[in-house]
Amino acid sequence: MNTGLRIAAFIAAVAAVFAIAFGVGRVAGPAREPTPGPSTHQPATHQPATHQPSVHQEESHGEGAP
Repeated sequence: MNTGLRIAAFIAAVAAVFAIAFGVGRVAGPAREPTPGPSTHQPATHQPATHQPSVHQEESHGEGAP
């Protein structure tokens, strides 16, 4: 087998593996979205975040340093 034929065979094998994986993914993929209807989902209540002072404070570089 010459090098060109080996490369072509490798590319064909990789393409075949991806094609098989794609087909399996389409068949066994996630379930379709349910039809719209009454929802039992309760949205989370929004709690405003309290402001916390930053732990890291900027240092004054050379200003007023002894």
